[in-house]
Amino acid sequence: MNYKLFLPLVLALMLGACKKDTRSIDLNVTAVATLYTPVDNQYIKLDPKNNPSQTFQWEQARAEDGSLVLYEVAFDQTGGDFSKPFYTVVSDGKGIQNTLTLAHSDLNRIAALGGADFYDRKKFIWTVFSSKGTNRVKAKESRTIDLERPAGFNNPPTALYITGTATETGDDITKALQMKRLPDGVFEIYTKLSAGTYQFVDGLTGTARKFYLADDHGIVPDGSNTFTGASKIVRIRINFDQINSSMIEVKSIQLWYCDGNTFWFTLPYTSNGVWRYNGYKVVLDAVPWGREERYKYKMVINDGTGDKDQWLNYSAGDSPGQDGQYPHALAYKTINFDANNSSQYDWSWKFDKTYLPDNTITDFWISLRATDPAYTENYQKE
Repeated sequence: MNYKLFLPLVLALMLGACKKDTRSIDLNVTAVATLYTPVDNQYIKLDPKNNPSQTFQWEQARAEDGSLVLYEVAFDQTGGDFSKPFYTVVSDGKGIQNTLTLAHSDLNRIAALGGADFYDRKKFIWTVFSSKGTNRVKAKESRTIDLERPAGFNNPPTALYITGTATETGDDITKALQMKRLPDGVFEIYTKLSAGTYQFVDGLTGTARKFYLADDHGIVPDGSNTFTGASKIVRIRINFDQINSSMIEVKSIQLWYCDGNTFWFTLPYTSNGVWRYNGYKVVLDAVPWGREERYKYKMVINDGTGDKDQWLNYSAGDSPGQDGQYPHALAYKTINFDANNSSQYDWSWKFDKTYLPDNTITDFWISLRATDPAYTENYQKE
């Protein structure tokens, strides 16, 4: 073999195999040509309490290679050029749709970010950016939106408590019950109210700010509410972002034993957001694979429009077996309110059958205490 001829041929083949694909990626995308809604200079008196929504819509842009286009809506001060908008948000469908739906609470927050104070009426401009990859193109037009903010609180509380003669701890402010702080400026508590007065405070001293619930479900500084009639277990929510509040009655909580397709018992309310039933004799159904251990809870609530079921579920449709796992981890005991699934078996917890042999006398409880790290269910044998 002539190696002088063979070596150049091998090198040529190797260079050809290693040659990079230099084809370019097409990132070309058109600008949005027309904005549809809201109309230019649209005036909106914001109502975050009732929280209607406003839809922004525009003509679709096109990617040159026919692929997906993403959208982002930008807000800027009047006279700005959107080079540094004070607020941007992707469109509906995680940026895919040529619409954006914003609740009045969202617009209220945007107006605040743009410098509008409570009761202020201020104009802003908005437009749409279409993008593909790193290529981002501003729409051919922009529009003005005229927003009027409602009343509110410049310094909303970071903690909130309920106190008064109608509450479980009376009107000693140092013993006021703490409310759970949820995302987006919401405070919540499950508690008992009896005849008397109550109010909300942001501290446990006489200098604390005071709030009460208005008849239209707003929030008002200073003053108190009056509770009349028979005592009730209630869930109170106060939203300082949306300047609204709600109160619903919690009528009952029952343990649902899935295989029996029935409720074992109703848990009496004790105090401070806890329902407890003591001394139940546990007997689990015998099934071909052993003893059936699935269970969950149902809460009945009434918001003034009639009774509704609120199921207290496990965090997934099918929970893992718990034999040998008692006492359960916090994540396992945590209640999932969002699923609200009424199926016979799904979204249920499972007993630790090794901890609860048949005829074990057991105490059960639901804890919706605001001071707990999470809302949980639990049980313990006596």
